[in-house]
Amino acid sequence: MTVERTTTDQAVADARELGAFVELYPESPGIPVAVKDLIDVAGQTVRNGTPGLAHRTAGEDAEVWARLRATGHVVSGRTTVPELAWSVRTPGCRNPWDPSRDAGGSSGGSAVAVATGAVPAALGTDTGGSIRIPAALCGVAGLRPTHGTISMRGITPVAPSMDTVGPIAPTARECLRLHEILGGAMVPARPVADLRIGLPRQLWDGKIDPEVLRLFEEAADTLEAAGAKLSDIELPLGHRHARTAGYTIMLAESAREWWAAYTGDPAGLAGRAAEMLRAGSEVSSSDYQEALARAAAVRAELDEAFGAVDALLLPTVPVTAAPAGTDTAMVGDRKEPIEAAYFRTTALASVTGHPALTVPAGLTGDGLPAGAQLVGPRRQEALLCRLGETIEGGPRARELARARGSNR
Repeated sequence: MTVERTTTDQAVADARELGAFVELYPESPGIPVAVKDLIDVAGQTVRNGTPGLAHRTAGEDAEVWARLRATGHVVSGRTTVPELAWSVRTPGCRNPWDPSRDAGGSSGGSAVAVATGAVPAALGTDTGGSIRIPAALCGVAGLRPTHGTISMRGITPVAPSMDTVGPIAPTARECLRLHEILGGAMVPARPVADLRIGLPRQLWDGKIDPEVLRLFEEAADTLEAAGAKLSDIELPLGHRHARTAGYTIMLAESAREWWAAYTGDPAGLAGRAAEMLRAGSEVSSSDYQEALARAAAVRAELDEAFGAVDALLLPTVPVTAAPAGTDTAMVGDRKEPIEAAYFRTTALASVTGHPALTVPAGLTGDGLPAGAQLVGPRRQEALLCRLGETIEGGPRARELARARGSNR
């Protein structure tokens, strides 16, 4: 089925002004989708956010785009990404709710394109949280599929043992529709009233903005009102090791992919990615293996937890979008580097490979979005999206959706 594009010229202009796109394409019949500038579309230049490193003209479609093309989708634009996707922020990309703040990353351009209404959906990639972080900060939904279930062929790698590709869209339902097209397995979801939801509070207790916490708790109340059974759950290994193991793995694997290419072409990078690759090149084999072992232990802990609960609920990002140019955020009663703060609660699913979904939880008193994150057993994306739809039906999430529509 094909439909005509429904976005407005003004929405596209707004997204472009906010830095969402590196390239736009002429209108053509079909369902418009934007793609992160790591993903091959035949005949298009892939820039990976770099001045020159790993630029290529795609000879064929990435498998995910081939699947979308076959179902009547067309590329409307390529979206902004930091160098080699190595950041939880997207330089040059501004938040549609407050242009003085950042949009998150590394799929920041894709999130902004959707949040402004420039496209009804976009593709992003998620290694440490790169779909979920910008989706939450921009007030839209984003799905990180079960690792290894959606083909990464034709997509620039960052850290292959953690890399995923998935949709960003206004709603969980639309994310699930696209996930199915991309090749995701569809395990039927049970009714929300039958589900047990665990809250691993260790991951954010005392380390979350009060307004974000308020909206998160209202999202939890919405699930409880729908009949879900909520209870606290302990994840001591995830609490201690998810972030450090994930960071070490990303450093080591990205250097394995790109350090030699960078040293052969130092002008190919101009920013922070070069520092990350250098640091990754210095990760010892024993430290890398230890990080993989800790990730496996966290994965086993989470698999065991899913014997007691059907899904986890946690904040997507414990703070709202940071002002551009600042390097720290207040997390609870102390300052923390932005990278650490944004990655705090997305790291868990990234290191275990379990699916994770963020949906809008509402707007803070300052008018900034916050997201609620759901993590589930492998291949249970439909279950997460059913829970996400329930949260989207709550009063605060509905207010955000109305505000997003009125801002277009």
